[in-house]
Amino acid sequence: MASPRSTREKGGSGEKIARKHLRAKGYRILDVNYRTRIGEIDIIAAYSGIVVFIEVKMSTGEVFGDPLSWVPPWKQRRIIRVSQEYLIRNRLNDSQVRYDVVAVDPARRVCHVEDAFRPLDEFFM
Repeated sequence: MASPRSTREKGGSGEKIARKHLRAKGYRILDVNYRTRIGEIDIIAAYSGIVVFIEVKMSTGEVFGDPLSWVPPWKQRRIIRVSQEYLIRNRLNDSQVRYDVVAVDPARRVCHVEDAFRPLDEFFM
């Protein structure tokens, strides 16, 4: 009997599909699975002069649901903090940034929500 795929395997598959989708839309992938002591960002890309931090979600069903529920506020804050470290380490402090969410369902359909959330002023340097 085959073992069920792990969450990490499913996530990796979803991220691969997301990267393909993003490249087809003209995004340039800068980094994947960027990790710090605070957390991780699935994909960092550049698009039209904007640094885009992308959270990838692998949907378990055919319905994506409410995009606002995909990344809860605590996770948004973590992604924002990690993005700040990335910008500083890569001397991109003055860059325009955006936070997107890409969801992939079991049928490999992609739902890309641009500007899915924004940092509150007190979170952003």
